[in-house]
Amino acid sequence: MGASSYPLVDVADAFVAEARACERALHFALDMGFRKVVLEGDSLTVIKKLNSIVADRSVLSPISQHIRVLAGVFEEVTYNFVPREANKAAHELAMVGRNLKLPYFWVEEAPSSVVEVAELDHQEWFHQC
Repeated sequence: MGASSYPLVDVADAFVAEARACERALHFALDMGFRKVVLEGDSLTVIKKLNSIVADRSVLSPISQHIRVLAGVFEEVTYNFVPREANKAAHELAMVGRNLKLPYFWVEEAPSSVVEVAELDHQEWFHQC
């Protein structure tokens, strides 16, 4: 349906980057008008924190709290862990985004390299079923 890339500055570690990416994904879904969202990420730690009802006291706490507020706007938000090998398109989009200085949004399209990798992901998944 679309894709976005948003430059992150002063990111403490990979967990914070992944949590910020989840946050940006919800903003994008809201802007696109989606009511039900499945958010997939390759950081098991972040996905567990988002699925947990226990108060988070880590450095991710302010981000995860903001994600919960954003999620409240939707009819439904589901958080799923997906290994990077199973979603290479998301990794490719992140690599494309590293070269962009400003936020960038694609509606009903994506960068060609991301589309190519997504098609390969889909073919691999289809052949496994």
